[in-house]
Amino acid sequence: MLNSLKLRTRIGLGFGVVLMLMAIIIFITFFNLKQIIGSIDIIVAKNNQKLNDYYELDRSQILMGRYERTLLLMNDQQSMQAQNDKLENERQNYTNIHEKLFAMSASKTEISLRAKIDEKQKMANPLEDRLIELALSGKQMMAVELLMQEARPVTQKWQDAIEETLEYINKSNLQEQNTAKRWAAGLLVSIILLGAVAIVGGTMVAFIITRSITKPMNSIASRIGEGAQQVAAASGQLSASAQQLSQGSTEQVAAIEETSFTLQESASMMEQNTANTKQAAGLSEKAKKSADKGSAEMQEMLDSIREIKNSSDQISKIIKVIDDIAFQTNILALNAAIEAARAGQAGMGFAVVAEEVRNLAGRSAQAAKDTTAIIETNIELSVKGVAVANKVRQALDEITGQSNKVSELMGEIAAASQEQVQGIDQVSKAMTQVGTVTQQNAANAEESASAAEELNAQAESMRKIVLELSTLVDGSAEVLKKEMEQTGHSLHQVTRGDSMPYSKQGMKIIDKVKQAQDQLQPAKENNGLLVQDQAVKKTKVVSPEDVIPLEKDPQQF
Repeated sequence: MLNSLKLRTRIGLGFGVVLMLMAIIIFITFFNLKQIIGSIDIIVAKNNQKLNDYYELDRSQILMGRYERTLLLMNDQQSMQAQNDKLENERQNYTNIHEKLFAMSASKTEISLRAKIDEKQKMANPLEDRLIELALSGKQMMAVELLMQEARPVTQKWQDAIEETLEYINKSNLQEQNTAKRWAAGLLVSIILLGAVAIVGGTMVAFIITRSITKPMNSIASRIGEGAQQVAAASGQLSASAQQLSQGSTEQVAAIEETSFTLQESASMMEQNTANTKQAAGLSEKAKKSADKGSAEMQEMLDSIREIKNSSDQISKIIKVIDDIAFQTNILALNAAIEAARAGQAGMGFAVVAEEVRNLAGRSAQAAKDTTAIIETNIELSVKGVAVANKVRQALDEITGQSNKVSELMGEIAAASQEQVQGIDQVSKAMTQVGTVTQQNAANAEESASAAEELNAQAESMRKIVLELSTLVDGSAEVLKKEMEQTGHSLHQVTRGDSMPYSKQGMKIIDKVKQAQDQLQPAKENNGLLVQDQAVKKTKVVSPEDVIPLEKDPQQF
C-alpha cells in the first residue's frame, strides 16, 4: 500500500502519527497539571490564610493572658488602668480576628473545633473579668489566688483548643500536598507510558516508511554505484592530469614564492609569540604568589572572627546570669510589696522602696534582653563573616590552582611555538622543491583527453538510471518513456534536444540529461595537444548529486 504513495505523502503520514501521539500526551499533561494547580491554589490561597489567622488568634490569646498577669503585679492605679486599656485593645483584636476567621468556609471537623474554641472562651471570659475587677480594686492576693486555682486551667484549655485547630489545619495542608503529589505521580506515569508508546509507534512507522523508500532506492543506488565507480576512476585520472597542466605552471611558481614569503613572516610572528608566552608565564607566577599570600591573610581573618564569636558567647552567658538576677530581684520586690501591704501604714515607705527595686529589676531585665539581642545579632554576623571568608579563601585557592595550570599551559605553548617555527622552516624548503614539479604538468594533458572519452560513455549509462530514479520520486520519467514510445524518438535524440512535442515534466527531465551530457562531452573535431587541453578545461568531475539534483528541486517531492 505504501509503495503506491508519493514520497511526500509517506513522510507526511509518518510525522502525522507522531504528532497525533504528541497531541495526546500534551492533552493528558494539561489535564493533570490543571488538577495539580488547583490543589496548590487550595493550599496557598485558602489553607495558608487560615493558618496565619489561627496563629494570630493564638498569639492574641497568649498576649491577653500576659497582660492579665502583668496587671496583677501593679499597685499604681494609673499604670493599672493603662495596662487594662492594653488588655481591652487586645480583646478587641482577638474579636476582630475571630470574626474574620470564623466567617470563612470550613469542613465539619473544623467547625466542631471552632465550637470548642468558643466554648472554652465562654468559660474563661467570666473568670478573666473577675480577675481584672479584683486587680483594679487592689485585691491582688485574691486575684492571684483566682488566677492560679481557676482562671489559669480554663485559659490553658482555651489555648489548647486553638492549638488543636492549628494542628488540624496543618494536617489538611499536608493532605492537599499529598493529593498534588499523587496527581504529579500520575502525570509522570502517563507521560512515561505515552512517551514509550509514541517512541515505539514512531519507530515502527519510521521503519515501515523508511523501508518502503530505501528498498527501491537501494536497488537503483546499487546500479548507480557500479557506474559511479567507473566514472570516479576515470574522473580521478582526469582530475589528477588536469591539475598538472603546463599552462598553470607559471602561476603555481608565483604562488609558491608568495607562500614561501608568507611562511617566513609566520615564522617571525611565531618567534614573537614564543617571547610573549614566556613573559605571560612570568606574570602568571606572580599572580600565583599574590593569591597564596591572600589565602594566608584570609585564614588569619577567619581565626580572628572565630575568636570574636567565642567572646560573644561568653558575654551572652554573663547576660543570662544578669537576667536571672533581675528576675529573682523582681520576685523579691513583689514579695516585699505584699508584706508592705500587710503592714499597712507602717509599711508605706518600705513599699515605695520595693516598687523602685522592682522597677529597677525590670529595667535591668530589659537591658539584659536588649544586650542579648545585640550579641545574638553579632554572633549571626560573625557566622556569616566566617562563611563569606571561607568562600573567599576557596576562591583564592581556585585562583592559585588556575594560575598553576596557566603556567603549565604557557610552557607547553612556548614549546609548541618553537616546534612550529621548525616546521615552517621545513615547509619553506619543501615549497622550493614543489616548483620543480610544475614543469612536468604539460605531459599529462594528453591523458586527460582519453579519460574524458571514457566519462562520456559512462554518462550515457547513467542517464537511463536517472530516469528510473525520477519515476520513484515523482513519476515524471514514466511520462517521458511513454512519450518516447509514442513518438518513436530514441533516448539519444532526447538528449540532443531535437524538436519534439513533450510535456513540461518531460522537458524538465530532458534539460537535466542534456546538461549532464554537455558537461561531459569532450572535444572530438580538432587535433593537437592545445585542442585536447581545451577539452580538458571544459570537462569537470560530475557527482551523482549533479546528475540527480534531488535537493535542488524539492517541489517534485
